[in-house]
Amino acid sequence: MNRKIQFRLVIIFAISVFMFSCKYEKIEPSNTLPENMSFQNDIIPVFNQSCNTVGCHNEGGIPPDLSAANAYVNLTTKDLIDLDFPENSLIYKRMTDVQSPMPINGVLDYESKQVLSWIKDGAQDN
Repeated sequence: MNRKIQFRLVIIFAISVFMFSCKYEKIEPSNTLPENMSFQNDIIPVFNQSCNTVGCHNEGGIPPDLSAANAYVNLTTKDLIDLDFPENSLIYKRMTDVQSPMPINGVLDYESKQVLSWIKDGAQDN
């Protein structure tokens, strides 16, 4: 066989092996909330990812400061959570407001449920 043909066959074989050996599996987040929401493990990561960013609700930014060091104090002293009527909590309302959502890029459906669950559990600093 001609060397050019052999080379082309080897390349085609290598490409096909590579293409068919790779699998893409989309992983959907679980919609099931943990039993007891932890402020440090479940809520702070939400704030760090979506709220506590430069120019937004970080230390020295737009109030309330939702940085890990200051979020709990700001949430509990600035009337942002309502333990009697959790759905009326301002932090939850802002996260689910379709007219003016926080963050600005859209409603955080699962994350807002996490925050609501945490408030319903008593909004503990855990």
